[in-house]
Amino acid sequence: MTYTVTVSEKGYCSEVLMSVAETGDICPQTTLMIVAAHDRYQRSVSRIYYIDGMVVDVNVSTNYLLAKLESKTSFKRTQQIEAFYRLLQPALIGQMRSWIMQNYAFIPVTSYKSGPTTWVNARYISDVQTRGMQTSIILVDGSVLNINKHKDKFMKQLVATKIVSLWMTQYAFGYGDHFDKMLLPFINWPAQVAYQMNRDRLQYLLIVTSLENLMIKANETNINKINYVIRLMAQ
Repeated sequence: MTYTVTVSEKGYCSEVLMSVAETGDICPQTTLMIVAAHDRYQRSVSRIYYIDGMVVDVNVSTNYLLAKLESKTSFKRTQQIEAFYRLLQPALIGQMRSWIMQNYAFIPVTSYKSGPTTWVNARYISDVQTRGMQTSIILVDGSVLNINKHKDKFMKQLVATKIVSLWMTQYAFGYGDHFDKMLLPFINWPAQVAYQMNRDRLQYLLIVTSLENLMIKANETNINKINYVIRLMAQ
C-alpha cells in the first residue's frame, strides 16, 4: 500500500489523529517515515509508516521517538554528527543535522530544535521532485511526502547527509569506498568533496565538540546553583 502525506511549513500533517497507542518503536531498517501530528487535544503525537505498509499512531512526539532511538543505539552520537558536519564545505555546514547511523539516516523536513517535525528515512528515498509550490519526496514503495520547502534547499540537506553517512561508515569500518552502502544513489557526489574524510581533522573536531558540550553543561550547572541560592535567599 502506498501513501501520500502532506506536511506544513512547521513539519506537521493536517490530519488530526483520533486514536493513538501509548508508545511505539522506530528502526532505521524498517521505518519509512515518522510524521508529526496533533491529536484531538492538540498534543504532539506521531504517525509511523513502516516499509511493510503498516501504519501506527502513537501518543508521543517525533522528537521523543528519535531521542528514544538515540538512547538505544549509541553514546554521544550528537557530538559525533556535529564533528562530521563541520568537516563539510562552508556551503553545507549550515544544513540541519540528520540523525545518521553509518549507512542509515533520518532527515528532518524542518528544524527539530523548535519543536517536533516530520522525519523521512534517507535509505528509502528514490527521488525528489517539484510540484507547484511543493517539494515531493518519492519513496521506494511509491509513497509521496509533500513538504513546504524549496527543492534546492532540501537537496542540500540530502547532499550533506550522503557525505556524512559515507564518512561515518569509513570511520566505523575503516577506509575503503563502501559505495555499496552509500545512501541516496540518485544524488551525485559533489566534485569538490573528497571521498576519503580527513581523519586528523575529524579527531580535532571531535575534541572541540566534546569541550563545547562540557562548557555548556558547566554553564547549566552554574545557572542551577545560582537559582538555588536565589531561592534560599527569597525564603
